[in-house]
Amino acid sequence: MSLYTVSYLGQDQWLAYEDTQAARIYAYVPNLGRFVLHRQLGEDFYWDNELDWTPVDAATGHGIVDAGQLGRLDGRRHRALLDELTAETDCHTIDEVFGAQPAPARTPTPQEFAAAKVHVLASAEPGKWLTYKVYASDSRRLASVAARDLRTGKIAAFSKSGLYIDSRVTPTADGRLAVEIARTA
Repeated sequence: MSLYTVSYLGQDQWLAYEDTQAARIYAYVPNLGRFVLHRQLGEDFYWDNELDWTPVDAATGHGIVDAGQLGRLDGRRHRALLDELTAETDCHTIDEVFGAQPAPARTPTPQEFAAAKVHVLASAEPGKWLTYKVYASDSRRLASVAARDLRTGKIAAFSKSGLYIDSRVTPTADGRLAVEIARTA
């Protein structure tokens, strides 16, 4: 088990729990009183790395849960996300998360990152573009090579998966270059 506070622009947003065996990310939602599979946070943790993930211990996690503010969703402003998380059946109780054997916070291995990316891509609708990796604005050549290697099967995790994929390079809002992939069939 690994617990993290997830921040955006210096503001704590979520208490997240990584199920290290299933390579999934769950967020504590005070409105629901449980940890719920949060696919968008999982994509950031394993793929995008655009949010700030700070490891916390179980005692800190308990304090965050007891305060009940981090992760609370306004039913009017965030109705769609709250409905999505309410409907999610993959969830854990507080006791399940904190009763689990604690493990030290860690960074997933490259193989775990790759396996998680393949899993997310396999679960996505065909034609839905997902960010594979983001490069600096001056790294167009690297981004293009990565996109080509994905398309031609030179990335082992994807070639072994049996998935048919397409890839492209697109600019991000902040001027960086995102290599995106989509399942074609």
